[in-house]
Amino acid sequence: MNSTRIVATLLAAVATLAGCGGAEEEKLRTVKSFDFASCVSEPTTDPTEIEAIDKFRARVRDKYFTVDGDGLFAANHESTLEASGLREYEGPFYIYVHARPLEREETEAGVDWAATLFLHAKNVRARPNEKDWNDWQSVRTRNFTVQGRTVEGIGRWKCLLGAEIAWADVRRAKDVWVVTPSAIGVYEGGEIEHALPVPNADQIKGKETVAPL
Repeated sequence: MNSTRIVATLLAAVATLAGCGGAEEEKLRTVKSFDFASCVSEPTTDPTEIEAIDKFRARVRDKYFTVDGDGLFAANHESTLEASGLREYEGPFYIYVHARPLEREETEAGVDWAATLFLHAKNVRARPNEKDWNDWQSVRTRNFTVQGRTVEGIGRWKCLLGAEIAWADVRRAKDVWVVTPSAIGVYEGGEIEHALPVPNADQIKGKETVAPL
């Protein structure tokens, strides 16, 4: 086999392996403006933001979601078996970096960079234990609400592509990164651990139920 054919074969193999991966890689964006009616949001290649995104993925996405095929799966561990189950999120997926000014206390503590990072998805569906999947629905954002109405009823921030399914505060102090999750799917604050353990392959296939709390 000549060198040209060897290179072609290797490239084909790489393409095949790439096609066999999990969910499509998230699209990474940085937000420059927070005005509700407009948006300055663009793809990011900033090294600090990319490092923050890597920490966010490891601490949030990889801990609280199972990547299977093109989707992200999350568990609902509720008080009863009947109320427990799964949620599946569908892309395209985005990670937004909302960098923010530092508080004086943070600067005094050695923090030199801080942001809130959001993982966005387009659609979601749910399946309680031993039931069928419901229909796909658009993920609803919780960024802006008025008297309980979601953005579908009050307009939509122009930056949003999909809506958030997880977010966290990310800070760097003296080269040490600290990621503090704020919400995972339907859970916020102290309820975040209701998403653990994450679904396994049999639970995703419906062969095994998700245990209650």
